[in-house]
Amino acid sequence: MVFLWTSAGTQIHVKIVHKSASVLQLSVENVEAHRQRHTLLVLELGTLFCFAVCMFLFRLNVLHALFVLPIGTLVYLYNNVIKSESLVLVKDFALQCSTTFANGAVRNALIPMEYVQDIVINEVFFNLKVIFVLQLLTKGHLFRKKPVITLLQQLKPALPSLKIIYNELHSVLELQNC
Repeated sequence: MVFLWTSAGTQIHVKIVHKSASVLQLSVENVEAHRQRHTLLVLELGTLFCFAVCMFLFRLNVLHALFVLPIGTLVYLYNNVIKSESLVLVKDFALQCSTTFANGAVRNALIPMEYVQDIVINEVFFNLKVIFVLQLLTKGHLFRKKPVITLLQQLKPALPSLKIIYNELHSVLELQNC
């Protein structure tokens, strides 16, 4: 387990859960997920308190519209705090990418190895700055419309983290240039 950082400055743990000759399971965990979720909850409760005070003092129904958007946005953000992302690579079968949210929801994607051409570290523009991302280059008719898939796209680990992950993935894959 290694303590590293994301491109946004959030502290993360990168750990190899399981590694063998043909299987690699690694996890990138957001150390600050609990704190981020707590901050959003405090903001949400503060907004609700302001709404209650305004309704009590001014007795206006027009203010409903002013508070629906911030409350809705904060609820959405509160439920979408990323707890961890993981990659499971089975050499001759598939690559599974999982995103776990702080509310317990999990989003999975499975990419068969027959459609994987290579895994690369690429630099991209994100929020007016250049960051490094881990990308999967695909091949075949199934991925014709999406030839590049970004891995670990929610937490966006920084370059030192990506180098560790890249080296571990390539040590298992041993991809042939086709």
